[in-house]
Amino acid sequence: MTLTYGAPSRTEIPTVLTSRLILRGWRPADLSPYAAMNADPETMRYLNGPFGQDGTERLVTHLLGMWMLHGHGMWAVEERGTGEFLGRAGSYAAEGWPGIEVAVSIRRDRWGHGLGTEAIRASLEFGFDRLPVTELITITHRDNVGMNTIARRLGMQYRGVADVGPWQASNVYAIGREQWRACGCALTPTSDLLRMHSRQSTRRHTDGLPCT
Repeated sequence: MTLTYGAPSRTEIPTVLTSRLILRGWRPADLSPYAAMNADPETMRYLNGPFGQDGTERLVTHLLGMWMLHGHGMWAVEERGTGEFLGRAGSYAAEGWPGIEVAVSIRRDRWGHGLGTEAIRASLEFGFDRLPVTELITITHRDNVGMNTIARRLGMQYRGVADVGPWQASNVYAIGREQWRACGCALTPTSDLLRMHSRQSTRRHTDGLPCT
């Protein structure tokens, strides 16, 4: 049998630049440093516990699938100055989620430098700029001081406690589009190098999936 090939299907993942970070599509070279993050008990304390290389590969393919199926998802986070892999950030939603969530996980040796706040700020800006939503949320363990602080710092309002996915009694924060524009937290061309710098590499996939 002779195969006839049509045009390949593509889903494009935007690349977003901030003053210190590049939020981009995933690469094979990200798997090892991300697996090291996921194997660290302290990093994963509020993320359902550590796991290894196999689980990391399954997670990354799942995160890539979010972009392909829904037009948004989690980026790999790279440091602009060094090119080092720092973690992941972006948006997520699944069955039972009370809305589209913005979330971040940064390598533990880089905690305390505001990188999580910078990545969440960019994720919120991207979400309100590019997604058909009027509100974005974040979900975090009640004892996760860092993420609770980031949510409040960026003007998100506490909505209460909910059981979401495997996480029980999690704090839920939310912010609306107009609140985000009014709070003074949004990125501006003079405060951060925002915007979709380019459309990053995409993957071959089945027909009919949305491009972003």
